[in-house]
Amino acid sequence: RCRKCSGKIMASSRTRPREDQQGIIVLDELDKLASKRNKHGGKDIGGEGVQQSLLKIIEGTNVTVTDKAKNKTYQIDTRNILFLASGAFIGLDQIIKRRTASKSLGFGAPMSEEHYIKAASIEERIRETEVLSETRKDRIKQIRDTEEKNKTKDRLLVQVEPRDILDYGVIPELAGRIPVVVTLDSLTQEDLMIIANDKERGVISQLKELLSLNDCELEFSDDALRAVAELAFCKKTGARALKSIVETTLLDAMFEIPGSDIQHVLITSDTVLEKEDPAYTRRETDVIVEQ
Repeated sequence: RCRKCSGKIMASSRTRPREDQQGIIVLDELDKLASKRNKHGGKDIGGEGVQQSLLKIIEGTNVTVTDKAKNKTYQIDTRNILFLASGAFIGLDQIIKRRTASKSLGFGAPMSEEHYIKAASIEERIRETEVLSETRKDRIKQIRDTEEKNKTKDRLLVQVEPRDILDYGVIPELAGRIPVVVTLDSLTQEDLMIIANDKERGVISQLKELLSLNDCELEFSDDALRAVAELAFCKKTGARALKSIVETTLLDAMFEIPGSDIQHVLITSDTVLEKEDPAYTRRETDVIVEQ
């Protein structure tokens, strides 16, 4: 994959000789290359072998890239190419938790901060859910639990160190060539609202553009946007859940609008949560009476 990206850099800048060996290459899903031990105690050398092949490329060397489409071969020096490695690294927070956990016993032992956060959140949930329906109570409980887990996870990931990356399965040689390690916070409901309503690539903007081909305007109320974000947040699959939720909400409308006199569709929170019909506004038709 590195060689393919390097070839693209060379092909895109072949008219600029001084810039043909400069660029940025992102190595996504690096955590999938982590070497893991199998049930028999041996090492999984598949991921480790790929990591070994990345060492010289990242450190800087001459790479031979073949463009099969044009049947050409390029020589690229990777010393001036910036490599960014990313990945989900599921379970890394547990490795950090085991390293930073302080064991204490006895009546005078200090209690963890997580205990106080959970106790306060339980009292807050009891007060807030006294006058709500059972379905709403369950959703609020799920949202609160997910928020607490995300805060705990983010608090642990901030303390990541190179030895945690090594324990996860990245070989020391590769970890040493990636000196800067940063973490990203978990997505909040506000983040999901911004992603869903993004003007360029948001799923709602795409559906608005699609319905405009039928001279119909689509509108999501603020409560509807928050309801979509809540459902996506409860699914725990990130921004990928937004598309399925919005498309499921507009499933009936997408069949009714083409060829009809509907000019405006309003989506409310009841449409998203309670599966109620959207509010349609139809065009006024002129009635001609012959005398």
